[in-house]
Amino acid sequence: MAIRPFSTALPVRIQHKGNFRTSDATVESDEIVTDNNPWSPTLYDDIVYVHKPNSIRATALPSNYRLSYSSLYEAPGAKYVAMLKRLTLSFAVLGVYGAKLFYESAQFDDIYAVATLVSCGVPAAYVQYRTKDYVTRIFRLYDKDKPQTLENLVQDEKLILEKLNSTGGKTYNTLLQVSNNRLLQLAPKRSVLMPYASWCEVDPESNTKREHYVVDNIGGLKMDRIWGIVEHNSGVNNGRYIEEYEDKENPEN
Repeated sequence: MAIRPFSTALPVRIQHKGNFRTSDATVESDEIVTDNNPWSPTLYDDIVYVHKPNSIRATALPSNYRLSYSSLYEAPGAKYVAMLKRLTLSFAVLGVYGAKLFYESAQFDDIYAVATLVSCGVPAAYVQYRTKDYVTRIFRLYDKDKPQTLENLVQDEKLILEKLNSTGGKTYNTLLQVSNNRLLQLAPKRSVLMPYASWCEVDPESNTKREHYVVDNIGGLKMDRIWGIVEHNSGVNNGRYIEEYEDKENPEN
């Protein structure tokens, strides 16, 4: 009996990480490690991982999903936000060391250690809080088992939102359901002390509210269409919503 080659006996599921650098990056420190590598030689079979609410480890999506070959959206300030995260964290670490020296020194009161710790730690905490939902890139998610027709794409449209982690050196993925998701709306306006956010939605599995910061007028017509859907769900009409993409099962919406 003939034995099949090993390469055909098991599905190829490899993950090729890459470095994400914005178009205006000029130095090596601008690089951000990412799991989403459009230049991967096996992109069609690469695993797509997403970070779900209330979960520490990333979850692998079914093998029938793949990323688009190019991103729909690329944040113009991704490298600046990443570098700001790194700098403030480094400053906080130096503050801890300086506070330790003040605390152990008999020549200074403990108030100096506390002041150093607070003055160095508060900026890092503020930056982390404000930029926790900053989206660096957006990819479309394709179902390989279905023909790539407009009807199939619109009926079950999913996006991968790539976000920066706390250190600013790596990204993680968030799965966003677009089709038939009326809870995907514009984020309400908030004060300068609140995190940046332009979209808000509710995760269908965990029923957890999530927010995402996406800069408007970036990405061309493809992103304008997504913005049109979000605005339509929020009762806002800026002329970007396309009637042909309405849910045929709920025409009243």
